[in-house]
Amino acid sequence: MKQQPPAHPSIRRAARQRRKGGGPALAGELLSALLAALGGSPEHARLSLLWQNWEQVMGPELAPLALPLGHHKNMLLLGVEDAMLMQELHLMSGEILERVNAFMEKPFFSSVKVRLVLGKNVLNATASACRTEKMSPAEQSPPRPGPGPVRPSGSFLAGMDPASPVTRCYARFAGRQTGGASQGPSRETR
Repeated sequence: MKQQPPAHPSIRRAARQRRKGGGPALAGELLSALLAALGGSPEHARLSLLWQNWEQVMGPELAPLALPLGHHKNMLLLGVEDAMLMQELHLMSGEILERVNAFMEKPFFSSVKVRLVLGKNVLNATASACRTEKMSPAEQSPPRPGPGPVRPSGSFLAGMDPASPVTRCYARFAGRQTGGASQGPSRETR
């Protein structure tokens, strides 16, 4: 049987102090001690708890829309699915800051930056799993390619002046002659 490597002294100390009181060691205290031992700070431990509890912090209506991407100094980075939602969350940034800073128990963030997700990894895995669970099987399948490029029908040629260079150009583009008859196959296919 393989032995576990000894725990860092600060982790053992935090676990021992808690056990002296008679109860088990709290995971948050152990995580703080571990991060401190690795050169992190208690703020990093609190940020980790924020990402894990994102749905409780934001609420059930806002959590699936505002996806945490991380932070940069004192700026909270959020991801969204589309531009309309990006605008809405930008307008709600004051409320988002209140909720997040209340969880952090101090004014940790001073601004919110909202970006399009565009395939970026979000920090709370539960949000991405929830989005997948809520989708129908057709939505979970890979996206199908859209229709090909629109080809002009030449339907406007009847109302255009046949002597105009614009008419001749449009007729050529539509693959028709100015009289309405179709030209032969074009030289290039796009």
